[in-house]
Amino acid sequence: MRNLIAAVYFLLSMFGWDIGGTTIVHRSAVDGIEQIHSRIRTASVVTRFECLASASGECHYTLFPRPCASAANNCQPLPAERITMAAGATREVVGLADFSACVAQDDTALSADCKPRAGAK
Repeated sequence: MRNLIAAVYFLLSMFGWDIGGTTIVHRSAVDGIEQIHSRIRTASVVTRFECLASASGECHYTLFPRPCASAANNCQPLPAERITMAAGATREVVGLADFSACVAQDDTALSADCKPRAGAK
């Protein structure tokens, strides 16, 4: 069913029907050397992850439920999903609901505020 929804969305976009969406870009450089460059585009029910560049050769995405993304909620959720992709790769996921995302060049466990989780490597 998820693939059918993605196919319908793709066909609509080919005919110019833009359902709207959100784009999040993560970019970091140290001494002029790009450490991470990633783009996440959510439109309707399809989320596209693009690992454009990474100093380690991989982008590590950690996704959290949106209600726990705010420190005001005082919750420390476990990640809803973790995705690792090679630099230059793209992945589409259908059906991701309201989420916040953290992206890093290594696989350090992150908390919802995108900082290393206490006791994580």
